[in-house]
Amino acid sequence: MSGGRSGERGQVAVYAGLLFPLLMLVLSLVLAVGSLEDLRTRIGAELDTAALTATQALDMAGLSAGQPPRLVAAQADALAREYVARNLAASSDLVAESPTAIAASAQVVVTNVPGTDPLTGIAVTAPTVSIRVQVPARVPLLSLAGIGSVVTLTVTGSAAART
Repeated sequence: MSGGRSGERGQVAVYAGLLFPLLMLVLSLVLAVGSLEDLRTRIGAELDTAALTATQALDMAGLSAGQPPRLVAAQADALAREYVARNLAASSDLVAESPTAIAASAQVVVTNVPGTDPLTGIAVTAPTVSIRVQVPARVPLLSLAGIGSVVTLTVTGSAAART
C-alpha cells in the first residue's frame, strides 16, 4: 500500500514552496490597496474640512446690507489652500510630495451662483467651495509586486456655505 506513494513524497513541500511567495504577494497587494483606500478616505475628509473652512470667507458687508450670502473668492481660495496644506501635513509619511506643493497645485473652485459645480458635477444652490487635489502616495508594498511604489490619488471635496 505504501509502495505506490513513494514517488509522491515531498510534493506538499514543493507546493508550499511555490505557493507561499504567491500568497505573500497577494497579501501585500491587499494590504497596499487597503492602505491606499484608507489614505484616499482621509484625504477626502481633509478636503471637505478645508472646503468647509473656506466657506467662512463670506462677504460680511453684503450680508449686513441684506444681500444673499456670497463668498469672497480670493479669501476662500487662500483659506482652502492653507487648510489643505495643513491637513496633508498630518499624512506626510505617506505623501510623496510636499503638502504645500500639493495645495498650490490644487484646483479650487468658488461658486456663488446656482448651477452645477464644475469639479463635482453636483447641483449648487448655495455658495460652494470645491477642491480637487492629486496626491502622490507612497506605498512601499507595491514594489514587492513589481509595481512602482508611488501612486497618484485624485480626490475631490466640497462644502456649501449656510447662513
